[in-house]
Amino acid sequence: MVALPHVDRMFITAAWLESIIYGINCVLFCICMYILFNRNKRPHWIIPMTCILHFLIATVHNILCLIRSLHAFTNTAVISVPDGSVLYLLKLTPLSFAMSGLYILNTIALNLLLIWRLYVVWYHNRFLAIIMLILEAGRSSTAVAAWAVILQFHQVFSHTVHALSKTSFAIDLVVTISVTSGIAYRLWRAGQDVSHLTGHNAYKAAVYTFIECGAIYTSSIVVLSALNISGSLAGIMAIEVNVQIATLTPLLLVASLSRNLKRRDRHSDTSTPTGPADLVRPVQVNITEEICTHPVETTDSSFRKTHSILR
Repeated sequence: MVALPHVDRMFITAAWLESIIYGINCVLFCICMYILFNRNKRPHWIIPMTCILHFLIATVHNILCLIRSLHAFTNTAVISVPDGSVLYLLKLTPLSFAMSGLYILNTIALNLLLIWRLYVVWYHNRFLAIIMLILEAGRSSTAVAAWAVILQFHQVFSHTVHALSKTSFAIDLVVTISVTSGIAYRLWRAGQDVSHLTGHNAYKAAVYTFIECGAIYTSSIVVLSALNISGSLAGIMAIEVNVQIATLTPLLLVASLSRNLKRRDRHSDTSTPTGPADLVRPVQVNITEEICTHPVETTDSSFRKTHSILR
């Protein structure tokens, strides 16, 4: 008799890690909602709606993971069969199918959010946005195709599904790295163009935040790709964790950027001289006018667009 892989242990480990990250997401979601809806200026509707969508997907996925665990390890019809839990977890069920669909939906929402940020930061550059959207369409199409093959032929580990999954992960890496690098570079460039006025790169903290958040999600994709290429079943189970990481990334991004902006504003307020207003106002006006007179290829309106999206 061929020994079955320890899928039950892999699933328990993935479910445990997913629950931990989901707890972090709950805290970050509360922080983001407080930040977004307790400010003088209302945020763009895309940001709060995206945060709510990601959190809802993560919540539903975590609930389905719990229900699937109960079926696999407590259902009498399953555990009465030798290696019944392993066989159940390897079998395509409505629960596993729904969880895979939530993963695809969550990653699509995350990549579209990052592409939208890239589009705004690069001064509404349609060429960049179209390229990224084409890549994202290819990534989501291969993921949905793998999902459809599994649904039609009930073969989770077929060669076709394996090839489509590798293609989807590869394109996802390209999209994530390109968008993160593009946003970080634009912010760094905007800060450098006005550093002679401010005395420092005003967006250095934002650049680090985008790189860190992008690195978290990129690292998870690299791990999934490595496990998938090696043919390990752990790659299938690790998707459960990646759903929560795909939710963690935008929530952490919003919370970190808002914290950095608040800290910068507080620092500006405390560092402002207490002299007459006419000694302070001209400096602010001059900085604004100097930024507005930069040519298009340096900062021009992109500085203001960058500032508005961070706000």
